[in-house]
Amino acid sequence: MDRAGQPVHAVITPTGQPLGPLHSATGSALAEHDLSDGHLRELTRAITKLRLPDDSEPILVDAALSLEPKSVRQSADRIRDRIDQDGIDELDEPAAEPADVLYVRDLPGGRVEFWGELSAETGARFTAMLEPLSQPRPDGPKDRAHRLREAFGDLVGLASRYERLPSEAGERPHISVTVDFETLRRGVGHAVLDGDHYLSEAQARRIACNAKIIPVVMGGDSEVLDPGRTKRTVNVAQRKALHARDRGCAFPGCSRPPKWTDAHHVRHWADGGDTDLGNLVLLCRAHHSLVHHSQWSITMTGGVPVFIPPRHVDPAQLPRQNLLHRPPVAIAA
Repeated sequence: MDRAGQPVHAVITPTGQPLGPLHSATGSALAEHDLSDGHLRELTRAITKLRLPDDSEPILVDAALSLEPKSVRQSADRIRDRIDQDGIDELDEPAAEPADVLYVRDLPGGRVEFWGELSAETGARFTAMLEPLSQPRPDGPKDRAHRLREAFGDLVGLASRYERLPSEAGERPHISVTVDFETLRRGVGHAVLDGDHYLSEAQARRIACNAKIIPVVMGGDSEVLDPGRTKRTVNVAQRKALHARDRGCAFPGCSRPPKWTDAHHVRHWADGGDTDLGNLVLLCRAHHSLVHHSQWSITMTGGVPVFIPPRHVDPAQLPRQNLLHRPPVAIAA
């Protein structure tokens, strides 16, 4: 890097592509201030990709010294929008370059990393879906990054239930979890996700709550003896009844609507729990995970789910209800 301001600095993207040289104003800012990689990417995009006029660079550098990278990008886009229409047409990206690009990479333990760039139209739609789901909640994550993570997971869950998703080899998009019945029943052991990633027993139970279950009889050497037919644990009529009763996530204080919830078995089917309304409760993704990975318990009182907190949350373990969706029911002492 030339700290004298010469245009020799290059930033490398996650795909290994250099972002190009930076001009004198940017170089001077680098010499005198600490600019993040995000700021450098936005400045480079404005200079090399949008090809903005030279006199716009100092404006964007000043913005980078006081604003977040996202705001620098917005400033660059506003400058571009003020250029006459002929100039905008000339600056349009070549048709051969896709407007929406997404890179996905598998990480150890089944985790997935992804990054990319969305067109203005796709980005606006994506943001419009994420924003309502990522609003702060009293019992939710405080930082925006973790709220967006939960919101993105909710979007994936909703999309996976969309009936018009394309199929592959005759099957709708799905994941496969292989788990021994004794693991589910006794709570000891692990499950396998899509053939090579391990899940805990609690994770397997949570997935099984809102899934199509395909029982497979295994021999002593893990030989498949009898693959069964798919059995849906909660049918459409039951789902509608749950929507009418719980009116959203039933966890105390949660305002998530029904469409963002899973049907949770109060007593898991592996423990002999029935798939009927008296044993089902709607929980959003975050609270569904909390119930399976903590000591919260649920009882049904007057046909309404009541939650008992663990002692470290409330030493008295007083029962709680969600009062946002419906009025309280009387709870016996």
